Amino acid sequence: MNVASNPLDAGSNGNGERMSQESGAAIEAQGASRYYTMGETSVHAVEDVSFSIARGEFAALLGPSGSGKSTLLNLLAGLDRLSAGRVLVDGRDLSQMDSEALARHRRLTVGMVFQSFNLVPTMTLADNIELPLRFAETPRSGRRARVQELLSSVGLAHRAEHKPPELSGGEQQRAAIARALANRPAVLLADEPTGNLDSRNGQEVMSLLSELNRNMGVTVLMVTHDAALAARYARRSLHMADGRLLPSAEVQP
Repeated sequence: MNVASNPLDAGSNGNGERMSQESGAAIEAQGASRYYTMGETSVHAVEDVSFSIARGEFAALLGPSGSGKSTLLNLLAGLDRLSAGRVLVDGRDLSQMDSEALARHRRLTVGMVFQSFNLVPTMTLADNIELPLRFAETPRSGRRARVQELLSSVGLAHRAEHKPPELSGGEQQRAAIARALANRPAVLLADEPTGNLDSRNGQEVMSLLSELNRNMGVTVLMVTHDAALAARYARRSLHMADGRLLPSAEVQP
């Protein structure tokens, strides 16, 4: 699939203003921890996790179910709050943000792709992709053109007026990726993006993510339990177990 360099134009905010492309980390965690209280028990879902991901990197976060991968991704997305430590995304400290600032972070700084697609089944594909532009108050005059650019970039221009139930799983996930990139976020967070797909559709989606990362410099952090998938597409893999990040020496090739 060919991805043009203009339509997704990574590194701008939702108003079209260029973000800083200075060298440095797109994502940085410093002692990040998230604890939950269940009755008299404290559950350490994420504990003292520190790492950084450079701008333009494609990294995978691996680990078994319950290892803390998705919780960590939710912290980076601003969907959950830290119990301790710091998380910086695109140079901004999420621990210092109030609810309104976190909503802006989710709207403009990060794009999110989930295993279950999360498309609105009663809306057309074009309307689904337009939703983030509406939330960002992008002028109506520019929204449709942007939607067409995005659809073309993921190979779905011919499906614009179809609704999600009329599409294959792979097509729905590609549409979800286009929607995640509508406001030109600096970072794309993907939580098991191929988990509901067969091998052929999964490969198409991973190839698309790889092209976006390689050709446009979109920083990608992908959560997966599939080590072979990570080895094929990601440039670096981080491994979690029991809420902690494992040292590389503990990870078997």
